[in-house]
Amino acid sequence: MRLTVPLAALGVLAGCASLSESDCRQGAWRDIGLSDGASGQRSSYIVEHFKACSEFGIVPDAQEWHRGREAGLNQYCTAANAYYVGTTGNRLSPVCRAENVNALHAANLRGLHWHEIGREIDQARQEIRDINALLAELSSESAERASLVLRRSFLRLEILSL
Repeated sequence: MRLTVPLAALGVLAGCASLSESDCRQGAWRDIGLSDGASGQRSSYIVEHFKACSEFGIVPDAQEWHRGREAGLNQYCTAANAYYVGTTGNRLSPVCRAENVNALHAANLRGLHWHEIGREIDQARQEIRDINALLAELSSESAERASLVLRRSFLRLEILSL
């Protein structure tokens, strides 16, 4: 599990940009494939590497990339990683083998649920900050003050229940 999360995060970061000229020239296609697989990239993602490297007159080694990607998928397609992907607010990429896909989707849904709870807590905390700012501006005799204090209490209870 310890390797899965960092590798998935590294793969996500690597997937955000085209390969550099240095990456293309180094030709570590198995390693690039490993990173892509660990981040859940589909097999068609090699096309992006062909596009990026064609600018430098380099043709990727698709066979090595696919070997690496398959190894990377072994890291991506775990329950721990599926859960982690969900906690980041993302659904699992449809690249895992059918024999364990139900368990992976269940783990991913638990992670997505955790992510949603975190968002709800963040929103409630932000509303509490907004209320506190309003309360600081209101006089102690303001009729609105009691309503805001009650709402803030409700939000604190909501956070505890989440």
